[in-house]
Amino acid sequence: NYSGYVPYIQYGTEGECVADYQSRSIYSLFSIMIILIGGLATIVLYFFTKNKKNAMSKSFLYISSFAFFVSIWLLFQSGSVQLIVGYPQIMYYLDLISLILFPIPLNIYIYNISKNDKKKPIIYFCYAYLVVLSINIMLQLSGLVDMFQLVLLTHSLMALNIIFIIYLVYIELHVEKNKDLRKFLIPLVFVMIGGAIEMILYYSSSMTKTSTALQFAVIAFLVMIISNAIRSYYNSVLDLKQTEYYEKLANTDMLTDIGNRNKYEQVLSSHKNNEHLTAVLFDLNSLKYINDNYGHVVGDSAIKKCSECIKEAFSYKGECFRIGGDEFAVLAKTDDPLDKECSTFERLVNVWNKKLNFTFSVAYGVARFNTLVDQSAYDTVKRADFAMYHMKEEQKRKMMM
Repeated sequence: NYSGYVPYIQYGTEGECVADYQSRSIYSLFSIMIILIGGLATIVLYFFTKNKKNAMSKSFLYISSFAFFVSIWLLFQSGSVQLIVGYPQIMYYLDLISLILFPIPLNIYIYNISKNDKKKPIIYFCYAYLVVLSINIMLQLSGLVDMFQLVLLTHSLMALNIIFIIYLVYIELHVEKNKDLRKFLIPLVFVMIGGAIEMILYYSSSMTKTSTALQFAVIAFLVMIISNAIRSYYNSVLDLKQTEYYEKLANTDMLTDIGNRNKYEQVLSSHKNNEHLTAVLFDLNSLKYINDNYGHVVGDSAIKKCSECIKEAFSYKGECFRIGGDEFAVLAKTDDPLDKECSTFERLVNVWNKKLNFTFSVAYGVARFNTLVDQSAYDTVKRADFAMYHMKEEQKRKMMM
């Protein structure tokens, strides 16, 4: 039907032909470069957030695949490859193959962010594109039909695909209230409109010309997708920091910056009987006397000094907590009696006792979880508490002597 049609023939020196082509195609090449950069940017964004708590979905990579296939199709459509590759057959086949393939990653992305069961036909559309590609290749290789003559089949499938996606988007927005798809709606509309305009202009020119509609639509699509992704990631980082801040408030003693009673109870209740546990309980002696005679500022300083000694001696072995006004605890998931750490703690307390103008002493008790005598970690803590009060009585007796 189209035999005898010659799109464009140019003659002259090689330099003149290249210069003329570049002047005519510079905007097209620039837009293709932007699309490629946009596709690479989505890959960078994904891998940048991959190992973070608020990582982007793996389906985000399908956007980069879509951009890659579109840029290949546009590149071959522009004829730019003829400056590099001297085989027009390769350009011809890759042009038509990339046209069939580029809707697939976009469909998979839509499938992944959709929630309704009516999304299943999207997978069938993806298979349909692969079937169309197989038919194209087989008929081309057999010499029965040229791939170009089957472009109408590809475009018909795309048109049906667009109609179904419009239907699915309606269901997702009105039934599922899909927030992810709502963010994706405007970029998707740009691509669908750009694709529709491209097909209309293509057939209105008797299948001889393509426009820049899809180029600009894909650029707008990628710009919006990337900006939405960056904005969403930034907001998720803020939300995560806020959540972590409130978690810290809920589980941290503000004076000493170690775990509070709430965190202590969480760790105790989560202990399993097949796990090792060594509990150390502490009691800062004479805190009331220090507060009454030196003031609460000095009393708070004594509490901080006690927590610093505990952290320095035990923090690499287990978690440290302030569980009361003058009470502290260490819970370590080990069967080690922590004798070395206790000796270090006593040495640190003695160092501060010599520096301060009041008696600074701390009683402590140690107990290891034992299934023969402990039904739970709470029983271990009780035994450590008993040992601590025994030391406290000994310290009082020595002071009285």
